[in-house]
Amino acid sequence: MTSQLAIARPFSFEHSLQFIRRFPPCADEVIVEPDRVTAAISIDGRAYTFTVRGAGDAVVVDVDDRAVAATLVRRAGAFLGIADDLGPFYAAAAGDPAMAEAVRALYGLHQVRFLGLEEIAVYCVMMQRTPLAQAARLKRRFLDRFGHPVTIGERTLRAMPSVDELAMLEVAAIAEAIGHRAKAERIAAVVRGVAALGGSFLRTAPYAVAKDALLALPGIGPFSAAAILLRGLGRVDELPALEMFERDGRRVYGAAWDPELIARRYGDQIGYWSFYLKTWAARRRWSGDGSLARTLGGRRRATL
Repeated sequence: MTSQLAIARPFSFEHSLQFIRRFPPCADEVIVEPDRVTAAISIDGRAYTFTVRGAGDAVVVDVDDRAVAATLVRRAGAFLGIADDLGPFYAAAAGDPAMAEAVRALYGLHQVRFLGLEEIAVYCVMMQRTPLAQAARLKRRFLDRFGHPVTIGERTLRAMPSVDELAMLEVAAIAEAIGHRAKAERIAAVVRGVAALGGSFLRTAPYAVAKDALLALPGIGPFSAAAILLRGLGRVDELPALEMFERDGRRVYGAAWDPELIARRYGDQIGYWSFYLKTWAARRRWSGDGSLARTLGGRRRATL
């Protein structure tokens, strides 16, 4: 079954694919080919896949099971941020020479998100004070133990269990799977708290209300709350602090790096600014075959 995605343009599927190829947390749940991406998600305790591909000027989703087709199409669109309106961010960037260069290079890139609230609820703990490559390894161990497998050709993808399934996991089982007791305790606390709040509340409540509800959960600080809202749910309203972006900010802005001015300029589009900043800074680091990115990735701490 094939469905066409309703996309807020401009939209560049090519840029989306480039981002996914170089985003380690996606590695065990997606297969990226030159013109398409296949991903696995959990529905009712089992894994289902969808494939997003270009079809001329359109972008379509292929699914095999009609019974869950509507859910798969919706989740595919959310993964690629297809409904995001880039207009306000692009308007703000037009007067910012450094970011205007990034916009020209990445024109039409929508924010690629984690595959669902369940993904970011687990991963936001794994990346706390942890290098990106190590956080990705922890996630791989977690999925090896708890993920729902589905075979696509010669690859086996593992879909993250739903938030409700995750909330039932015992700390001891998580610790055994990932080899890190402290993170296991925080993962269990976070997924149970997120399950109690519910995805609908976190998506639709006023940003400040949703953020405060997350901050009240054990194991979640400003960084993790922002990660859940931004990278999991696409809520771009705020960032915890621009200081965490200083390394990439100085690489892109040079002597013009001014966090206060940037915060005023972008306002409630600051999340999109951060996504473009980090994507553009990473593109400028990459060598032709990606080897430089792999070398740097092992040393860089996870950020938004």
